[in-house]
Amino acid sequence: MFKQWQDTVFTLGWAFTMDGSPSQLAGKKAVVAVTAGVPADHYTPEGSNQATIETLLSNWHATLRLCQFDIQPMVKLYGTAFGLSDQNLTTAAKQYNELLASFAA
Repeated sequence: MFKQWQDTVFTLGWAFTMDGSPSQLAGKKAVVAVTAGVPADHYTPEGSNQATIETLLSNWHATLRLCQFDIQPMVKLYGTAFGLSDQNLTTAAKQYNELLASFAA
């Protein structure tokens, strides 16, 4: 279903161009935000996933680059299935809220 949405929304001439001319999305800020149930050490070449989260989500960055977005640093929160401490959750929420607020500025 998500792929169908991508194919419907990210259309040639609107979301991306092939001749280098600006798309309708050119310069707009974009961020990939992800939560992972397992700890960060699972997302290393040596970990159980045998890849970093950046590698696993590289297709998103390719799509965002194609659409000429201003790509912001990825937001990652690991270990959510194992109970984050209140302090870690509060810190992560504050940082994410600040990031979203910076888009409105």
